[in-house]
Amino acid sequence: MIDLYTWNTPNGRKAAIMLEELGVPYLIKPINISTGEQKEASYTTINPNGRIPAIYDHDNQNRVFESGAILIYLAEKHKRFIPSEPKQKAEALGWLFWQAGGLGPIVGQFNHFNSLNESNNYSLARFRDESLRLLTVLNKHLAQNKYIAGNEYTIADIINYTWVDTAFNGALNQNSEFQKMFEATNEWKNKLAQRPAVVTAIDKLSTLNTSKY
Repeated sequence: MIDLYTWNTPNGRKAAIMLEELGVPYLIKPINISTGEQKEASYTTINPNGRIPAIYDHDNQNRVFESGAILIYLAEKHKRFIPSEPKQKAEALGWLFWQAGGLGPIVGQFNHFNSLNESNNYSLARFRDESLRLLTVLNKHLAQNKYIAGNEYTIADIINYTWVDTAFNGALNQNSEFQKMFEATNEWKNKLAQRPAVVTAIDKLSTLNTSKY
């Protein structure tokens, strides 16, 4: 049994999708980030950084925090959604860390500054331009590949999906030209959105309050 500490955010959805894809039993333990529950001592024993998501694996009494680490841990434990061949595995892990260090934080910062009522044109432009650059990198790659790591659906797809979905459904997507600019990424996103595990995970977390970044 897995305890999943999460909230309905792009990062929080990743682990839920992975658990649904694996079909392993898990219990959602909501951490309301809008009221600061992620900073309470009862939770920082699971994630000392006070962020979501995190899991506790009762099979071996392991805590795992940071969404990328959770996906790697679960993939390696169940030997699914991570390539065994070294070159393909390196490709999947490269794109996983690309998201964790780039796409997620940058799109999140753009959404943050865009939500403010104050004028900060430099910060907004900086994170908008970098978000678009990163999406361009991914789109060029997906134009030549069925999935992010090649022909196989992996944790690289799972970790990138939630932030791509956020970008397409947020302020970055201001007109019809956006989807034309990132046509390959949009097709990949729509393909993943139809996966039963993705649908179920999103539905389960939709009962929690939604955060746009």
